[in-house]
Amino acid sequence: MGKLPEHTISRYEYELEQLRTMLLRMFGMVENQFSQALIALQERNLDMARKIAEQDREIDEFERSIETFSIKILALRSPLAIDLREIVAALKISSDLERIGDLASGICRRLRKVDATHHEVSLSGLLSMGRQVQEMLRETANAMSKKDETMMVHVWNADLLIDDLYTSVFRELTTYMMEDQHCITTCSHLLFMAKNIERIGDHITNIVESTYYVVTGEMLPYLRPHKRNRKSLEKNDGK
Repeated sequence: MGKLPEHTISRYEYELEQLRTMLLRMFGMVENQFSQALIALQERNLDMARKIAEQDREIDEFERSIETFSIKILALRSPLAIDLREIVAALKISSDLERIGDLASGICRRLRKVDATHHEVSLSGLLSMGRQVQEMLRETANAMSKKDETMMVHVWNADLLIDDLYTSVFRELTTYMMEDQHCITTCSHLLFMAKNIERIGDHITNIVESTYYVVTGEMLPYLRPHKRNRKSLEKNDGK
């Protein structure tokens, strides 16, 4: 097979760089949306929560743009090796980012329902969990742009902390519900919020795994047991 013309290679490299830029831009949109959602939650700002929920449409449209552009590159360029991994990963990452946007919007919709209950419950645990996830988002964006393997592994491991925080928030809110039946509705909505934040952590983990595979050609779960196996491991350790 003959070599591709130089202008074709140059165009191909430009398209790959354009795809990377689109992905990082979408990441910035989602990171901003989640950060604003936490502010709205902390301040109980319903107008802000409504506006954040509406941002989800823009993120959905951006995901479709990345999907269309990725498929176009696959069809026209027939990429191999690391380029193929990067384009397929972009499809997966944009999907995870879209889901994070959905979950952030869900938190804002729940906030409006919490306010309607007129019952005050401490949000400290929920906000603490949210800030940890927010930090994971920031570090993941940095790791993606720098192709930093060490940072990727660090973020991937941080998801276990999010699971622990979720368990703590779950116990705290269920205790409130047992002690005061008047706060059951409020705490139920807060539990859904906590679950959304925990699931955002899971999607960040997916993004890190996809990015790590692009950079190294290896799967992160082979470096240590995945969190899905954690309970069984803890059970065996206790014997």
